[in-house]
Amino acid sequence: MGFVFYDTETTGTDTSFDQILQFAAIYTDDQLSELERFEIRCQLLPYVVPAPGAMRVTGVRAEQLFDPSMPTHYAMIRRIREKLTAWSPALFVGYNSIDFDEHLFRQSLFKTLHPPYLTNTNGNARSDAMRMVQAASLFRRTPSRRRSLTTANGASNWIGSLRQMASVTSTLTMRSLTSRRRSSFAG
Repeated sequence: MGFVFYDTETTGTDTSFDQILQFAAIYTDDQLSELERFEIRCQLLPYVVPAPGAMRVTGVRAEQLFDPSMPTHYAMIRRIREKLTAWSPALFVGYNSIDFDEHLFRQSLFKTLHPPYLTNTNGNARSDAMRMVQAASLFRRTPSRRRSLTTANGASNWIGSLRQMASVTSTLTMRSLTSRRRSSFAG
């Protein structure tokens, strides 16, 4: 079974009313060797009002929200579903994904009339890298914020055109670090 490391950029933090604007994922084999990447953005839904703070954090500009060359939200969700289904069965891993990204993704699948439980049915499973980092920090004092942790371990990768792909890459890096160093956590 492979791994899918993913992240979303959204219009805000309300999982019932906000929308996914951007999605990025990296598919790896069971040794965490990268096999494929996927990135996509979409237009703003006409009934969603983005939170100014979310736009500042994501770096999305107002003109990007209405860019007619971008796919519609429906088209983006359909393409994400096609890609993740092709990569299945897999273990889906995000950072704070169980409490946030999963809710928005399921909501998006449901609203676009797709089966909402893609990441934990048909042989798929899910995990949250934030929980792994929190558990590891119990044994060794480490920062718990993703950016701080990857930078502290010499794996800073926050430069790039899409900030969310940097987020996905850093989640994969943290998983690799915890995998390589798992024996030293107990000591």
